[in-house]
Amino acid sequence: MDSKEVSEVPRREVRSFLMARDPSIDRRFRPRPNKKMRLFDNIHESEEESFSEYSDTESDYKYQSSEANDGASCATSVTDSSNVETGPQVFLRLRPVKDASKAYIVSEDANVLITSCKVDSTSNNVNRMEKHFGFTSIFDSTVGQRDIYDTCVGPKIMEEECVTIMTYGTSGSGKTYTLLGDDVRAGIIPRALENIFTIYQDTIFRSPKLKLINGSIVFLQDDASLKELQIRKKLLDLCPDISAHHQRLKQVIDGDHVFESKASADVFVLVWVSFVEIYNELVYDLLAIPPKQDKLGEVPRKNLKIVGNKGHVFIKGLTSVFVTSSEEALRLLRLGQQRSTYASTSVNANSSRSHCVFTVDILKYNRSGITTQSSYKFCDLAGSERVNNTGTSGIRLKEAKNINTSLMVLGRCLDAASTVQKKKNADIIPYRDSKLTMLLQAALLGKEKLAMIVTVTPLDKYYEENLNVLNFSSIAKNIIFKEPVIKQHRVSYCGFMEFSKMSTCEGGDYTKELEDENVRLQLEIEQLKYDHVLQMQLLEEKLRRELTATYQEIIQNNKKQYEDECEKKLLIAQRESEFMLSSQKRRYEEQIEDLKDEIEELRNPASDSDISDELSDSKYPIEIIDDD
Repeated sequence: MDSKEVSEVPRREVRSFLMARDPSIDRRFRPRPNKKMRLFDNIHESEEESFSEYSDTESDYKYQSSEANDGASCATSVTDSSNVETGPQVFLRLRPVKDASKAYIVSEDANVLITSCKVDSTSNNVNRMEKHFGFTSIFDSTVGQRDIYDTCVGPKIMEEECVTIMTYGTSGSGKTYTLLGDDVRAGIIPRALENIFTIYQDTIFRSPKLKLINGSIVFLQDDASLKELQIRKKLLDLCPDISAHHQRLKQVIDGDHVFESKASADVFVLVWVSFVEIYNELVYDLLAIPPKQDKLGEVPRKNLKIVGNKGHVFIKGLTSVFVTSSEEALRLLRLGQQRSTYASTSVNANSSRSHCVFTVDILKYNRSGITTQSSYKFCDLAGSERVNNTGTSGIRLKEAKNINTSLMVLGRCLDAASTVQKKKNADIIPYRDSKLTMLLQAALLGKEKLAMIVTVTPLDKYYEENLNVLNFSSIAKNIIFKEPVIKQHRVSYCGFMEFSKMSTCEGGDYTKELEDENVRLQLEIEQLKYDHVLQMQLLEEKLRRELTATYQEIIQNNKKQYEDECEKKLLIAQRESEFMLSSQKRRYEEQIEDLKDEIEELRNPASDSDISDELSDSKYPIEIIDDD
């Protein structure tokens, strides 16, 4: 062998337990790709479907980049569309006011708000300190409800993704008006409802066969489905009649927007709505069927519990109502508004004293057996307040304290989420410190898209409050989340077969008529049962009255008879006593006469002959014994 060839042969390494060779070195020189690949990135472990209440470890609080690839709440199969990093969209709306302050200036590109305040007011040269706040878009006083919906909400409805839309600002800055609008100018929620039911108008399923229960989609049997229809009818009967109002809003919305519909023969859509408020750190259901009144005439409200784990959140015992049209959803929204807590302050005559969250859950069933879930949460946050400006006291002061505390915790959560990209170690997001952040933890952890509409009143007297709101929004603008995943569920085989059989059968209108007739007959049966019980109660009450009258009559007759007998006995006793008294009187009078005669005789002594005569005449003769 040539010496040159011998020199090219690599020398065999000597094994050593102290300095092992690099595992990346392949002694056999097997083929391998030049580019390193992470083979486990596309593998997703199946998530546990169990939920625990307030039982997570510290790792559950941490925001990690890998959590964006995990499934959303209660999903059993997940598809990840992309790893694009996105952040929440933060919009600013300036309320129209007279004599607006010059301290608020919008940049030419309508993305930056420049604020300035006086630094030295004593000198003639007034210096101003400027601050710049960036937003996704800024709407001045000339922008209407239509443009705000088209920019902030409309694209997210078309994307069919889970999204949380919240309004934040000072008290009286127009948060509720932005969400709900008024009788003429519809807000975000009415427009979103019209948009949703226009998109799925040809695929709306008329029977509640699928429902989101405790974070997982469940197939409902006939009895459970019938119960849901009864709950729906009872709540709609409690709602005010807004047919004319809905028609006016629909005309306005149809004139402002042109919504497209998506028709698919393989997809059926079920829409559920729920409404909840957080008042003084207590969670109340605004669509619950009212219970019976207590002794004081008050209707007690039940405090609900928020259950969550790693961003999977649901409210235990929350009423979710099945709807088939935008009018029904809007009626339920109005019913919840009537039950929510409002009060008057010096700043706002109709101020919200609680955080309200209106949720629209859309369950889309495919013939393949896979269902997808899209949730739209519309959150109306209560306005932050300064006690010095609002002049609150007593109960209103306690409400303001709880509102400001929950908003402060929300700011801390957003701040912790925004610092994730700046630090190597993930910060703990304290979403368990408040009921509001617990309910919105899916959006805070990046599992749902987040859009925030900040409302500001551009006046000098609200400058400090507005500055805090703008600082809050700037924190939210800096958050970067990974693209959320699509929630998918798979129903059981039995549920799939039953649902497929129902969905493929013809005569949908006839089926709906039968279901409506079934609900009507069931309600009639309940009404007949109630009438029967009521009749039995009335009959029992009538019998009680008759028995009472009969016994009272018997008692009166017995009483009268007894009184008559007592009078007779009393009269006889009186006569007997009078007779005895008269006889005793005569006897005593005779004795008195005899005694008088004896006394008279003793006073007039008689002769001896008379005495002897008397003694001889007496019944008891007296013998005279001589001494001799």
